[in-house]
Amino acid sequence: MKLGDIDLSDVHVFEQAVPYDYFAFLRSEHPVSWTARPNGTGFWSVTRYKDITEVEANPEVFSSRTNVTPAEVPEETLAATVDRMIILSDPPRHGALRKLIMSGFTPKAISRIEEHIRQLAVDSIDAVIEDGVCDFHDVGAHMPIEVVADLLGVPAEDRQNLFNWANAMFGAGDTRVSSNAGMERARREMFGYAMTLAHQRRVQPGDDVFSQIAMAEMEGEQLSEFDLGCFFLILATAGNETTRTQILHGTKLLIENPEAMQMLRSDSSLLPNAVEEMLRLTSPALAFARKATQDYQLGGQTIKAGDQVVMWYCSGSRDEEIFANPDEFDIHRKNARDHMAFGSKTGIHRCLGAMLARSELMAFIKEVVTRLPDIRLDGDIERLRSNFTNGINHMPVRFTPGKANRAQKISFYAANADKSYSHA
Repeated sequence: MKLGDIDLSDVHVFEQAVPYDYFAFLRSEHPVSWTARPNGTGFWSVTRYKDITEVEANPEVFSSRTNVTPAEVPEETLAATVDRMIILSDPPRHGALRKLIMSGFTPKAISRIEEHIRQLAVDSIDAVIEDGVCDFHDVGAHMPIEVVADLLGVPAEDRQNLFNWANAMFGAGDTRVSSNAGMERARREMFGYAMTLAHQRRVQPGDDVFSQIAMAEMEGEQLSEFDLGCFFLILATAGNETTRTQILHGTKLLIENPEAMQMLRSDSSLLPNAVEEMLRLTSPALAFARKATQDYQLGGQTIKAGDQVVMWYCSGSRDEEIFANPDEFDIHRKNARDHMAFGSKTGIHRCLGAMLARSELMAFIKEVVTRLPDIRLDGDIERLRSNFTNGINHMPVRFTPGKANRAQKISFYAANADKSYSHA
């Protein structure tokens, strides 16, 4: 294997599988290397745990006020949302924005909705357990969008639209899900809806997180409706798709490792660490990017001011210097929680919803383990064509039918998704 054998800028590379072997080669031989795009632009690929941590520890050198994906996105298209959207902000603005929403993601706040999360997991399995066969993508997609919709105070009648918009935005680049025009249409529609909802929440606030943000003040003033739209957009997309992705990959790992499934059935106390190991081995966010504000030495390379730097979390979470036998699924791994699925442990952009995601994953995987013990693949998995998120479009499975807890079954948003965004 040699440098350049695999083009990490090509989303088609990731359609079959994440190229973990190539990342292992890069960590060993070229931990910080230039990835050239076909059009002559490119980015630095950072693949080792320690180098990713260094990038995230220096936000004054590696700015988030830029395109944060490996895709090529013109800076001018981001200008309106830089410093307005939390993931596109640097200190001190970032800290102020983060403070506005922290109360919605504290242990106390999560504990108040844990029973609801557990019921959503039960309902999701109830909807298919009597059939013995399903597309597990549809099952795994339901709970995360419901939880996010609750946090944002989105009425039940608008939740199908919320799912459609979020799906189209994260599916951009994979024309089976969303064309570029479809993604832009979804963004406009979601943004318009968010600003309307923000206005309503200021007139009649609820007990949801979005109402709290709408009524909060920063530097003595309330946020503009545009700023609120930025908050809504990031919470509705990032807070939904990543959890869905991890549910699917976590279930797939159990299918591939039946001995782990049996251990979890026998001892539920192993579940928290098993979830951490799932996050480590199949990080839902493959990468995030920054832009260098000055020349900087990293991993033996000189990063020039203005260069894009892509941190491959999926590689950092399999770094041999941190994790023994990193490609193995070991639910007893002592340092599984040191993964980079939520970013580096000390980075200012570490996922604010990590505790919520863990709660959802615990609830859902517990249902899979206890109610679908012989779940197995029933065809090929269709992966999302993306080098940003580790998504799955379809995951056909089969299992021994069981009994639903409730007679009334829920209808899955994914099964009723609007397909027009793929050819908009």
